[in-house]
Amino acid sequence: MNLLSEITTAQWTSLGPRIVGATFLWAAVIKAIAPGTFYRHLASLGWIPGRLLWPAVTAAAGFEAGWGVALILGFAPEPVLPATVVLLIVFSAISWWGVRSGKAADCGCYGGLIQPSIAQSLGLNLLFAALVLAAWLVPVAATQVALWKIFISVAAAISAGALAEFARRYPHKHGRELFDLNPLKPGRKWRHSWAGGATSKNTSDEMLVAYLGANCPYCTRFVTIANAMMQSPVLPRVFGVVGSSREQMDAYVAEKGIRFPVSAISPSLMGRLAQSVPTAVLVRDGRIERVWIGNMPVDFVDRFRRAFFPDLAPDAALPAGEQPVAGERSLAPS
Repeated sequence: MNLLSEITTAQWTSLGPRIVGATFLWAAVIKAIAPGTFYRHLASLGWIPGRLLWPAVTAAAGFEAGWGVALILGFAPEPVLPATVVLLIVFSAISWWGVRSGKAADCGCYGGLIQPSIAQSLGLNLLFAALVLAAWLVPVAATQVALWKIFISVAAAISAGALAEFARRYPHKHGRELFDLNPLKPGRKWRHSWAGGATSKNTSDEMLVAYLGANCPYCTRFVTIANAMMQSPVLPRVFGVVGSSREQMDAYVAEKGIRFPVSAISPSLMGRLAQSVPTAVLVRDGRIERVWIGNMPVDFVDRFRRAFFPDLAPDAALPAGEQPVAGERSLAPS
């Protein structure tokens, strides 16, 4: 007899909740190892008071991990499966509202690793809901709740929450992230999606992409220098990137008098690419040549000096107001 014909309908449909559970677990792991990206997303929605944002990130990572493992193990399907459908509806409504209101650019579910559009996100949630409903509607023999499934689900939730909290505190003690998911590394090929597609219009061999923050005072200084750079044919073309809605970006551009192209990306992607602002990325011939945060490197300052002040002594300071400035942590303190 064919092996496929021996697999019952219940066994086929049970794959659906496991797929959904694996997705929940994957999203939880992303939140746990890179909590700052989800922090930014929650902050952009404006629903949660600032002092509760980090606890909310920890709770979200733990909840999604525990729920995902419960789905994978088939724990208590009668209450868990319909509750999962309700959760997917709630998540879809929040995502739709966030994008519709201009407070977010995507669902923020996957930590900037992938960025589905709102239509794609809602479509995925609809598919997940259908998979779960199919399993719920197929009758199965009642089974006793296994204590080991409860233990593993709770252990997964606690582990994910603890990892998220540890990853949050790690940079404050060690000066670097616990897990470096930032793709902006010298030698890597530049992706135009990291600047909202704006850099695809660049025709020069060299460009400077600056990640900026609307509330960052150091970025205002950087804007002054970048505006001047746009007037020089020998300096890289500048592109600005902010993690906000398009409406907020337009207001920022108008307020600061920015004269170079600026694009908006989702706060979750911004959190993955720029842990602090301003962060500058020098791209040459389609590849990242160097990345710096805050102060411009000495050799780049010298390029600026030669372009605008060729008669100034090499060891002289730049004019007041054009000194390179230090960056600032873009995430809220613990």
